[in-house]
Amino acid sequence: MDTHTPTTIDRNSTEAERQNALQQIYAQVLERQPYASERKEIAKIEKDFLKGKLGVRHFIGELVMSSVYLNSFYRDCSNLKFVEWSFKHILGRALRDNEEIAKYMNLLMMEGVSAFFHEILGSEEYRKAFGSFTIPYARDVKFYDSPRNYLQTNLLKQEHVGQRGKIVPMIYWQRLGLDCETGTCVMPEEMQHNAAAVSHSVHSAADRQNLLAQIYTQVLERQPYASEHHEIADLEKNFLAGKLDVRHFLGELVMSNLYLDNFYRDSSNLKFMEFSFKHLLGRTLHDKEEISLYTDILTKQGVAVFFHKIFDSAEYRTAFGCHTIPYNRDVKFHDSPRNYLQSDLVEHEHVGQRGKAVPSLYWQELGMNCETGTCVMPDTPAEQYIPEPTKTQEPVSRSLNEEIEELLQMLQNSDARQVLQSMNEKQRSLLRNLAK
Repeated sequence: MDTHTPTTIDRNSTEAERQNALQQIYAQVLERQPYASERKEIAKIEKDFLKGKLGVRHFIGELVMSSVYLNSFYRDCSNLKFVEWSFKHILGRALRDNEEIAKYMNLLMMEGVSAFFHEILGSEEYRKAFGSFTIPYARDVKFYDSPRNYLQTNLLKQEHVGQRGKIVPMIYWQRLGLDCETGTCVMPEEMQHNAAAVSHSVHSAADRQNLLAQIYTQVLERQPYASEHHEIADLEKNFLAGKLDVRHFLGELVMSNLYLDNFYRDSSNLKFMEFSFKHLLGRTLHDKEEISLYTDILTKQGVAVFFHKIFDSAEYRTAFGCHTIPYNRDVKFHDSPRNYLQSDLVEHEHVGQRGKAVPSLYWQELGMNCETGTCVMPDTPAEQYIPEPTKTQEPVSRSLNEEIEELLQMLQNSDARQVLQSMNEKQRSLLRNLAK
């Protein structure tokens, strides 16, 4: 539980105490110390405060009406975000609900900034909490009418200016499942185009217990064993309490021994990357260029940087944002039918089914058999085998690719029954293998 010792400055306080309090007020209300260029505007109220002519409440009233405050939190911000910041700075809490937002938005728009601040600083809440001589601060959990209000205040307290933009207040971006981490709030692409995707988004504390199981199914491909819960107990607790969103919970989970022991430490780097893309991006690796890029990051910079690259990618943020659980995405999000078929193949592959060494992109191209869990080349009778050093695996790979592409062309935009009737046995066999 967060605790805070209030700082009170009254008529008996020394100038040294007031100087220290002045820095605390700026940290609370401006979230920084004033720049040298701003000192001139607030020099008089600083002097009056240091001499004891102004109490804390009246000093804050003058400060929030200055250009120093308004330029930072009002003039280039939405009214909604300005109201949220004002509550954070002056009342030490986040906005409670839509009714409170409506009340203060109406006051701000109808009567202006001065009346808005006068209402807050003159409110019974402010007087009871801080009076005329106590510096505002984020208050203890017992003050709040629900755990959700406290957790929102705690999240807002840790947010630096502009971190999640200056438009959408937290109470709305959380409810809408928006991703605001880059400073500009956007709705995940999946939720824009697919109403069913909204069911993957975690909006309330009640959802979290049920959806924790979905996260484990997606990322671990099972529920944790009883012996494994000890390691992730604190992580689970923070997620269920709302201190972690889905994206940050996943970031901690994949760096745990629970995940790394299952998918990294006894797997090849190539297969580990395929697992990670399946679990976090809802697809398989696109091509050799993507494999090369992520292999370079993994081998040279390590697992943490590898995961950071995925979570901070434009693809992840656009597809899932901060609040949506990753899942295998629809065909329209793949750059080719072949990529979609590979993703579908990997989605239905349970851990270890086709081994932990060769990713699907390679065992398919090489014509390998991985169904037993160990990938091997097809048996070739010795008397029929003629070594051709200059034509090792390239003809096999090219031939298989050509057959797959031909098959996909037939499947695209065609009646399935007609296509199946027109296929020869070799094509039918290839289709069965792709569908496994």
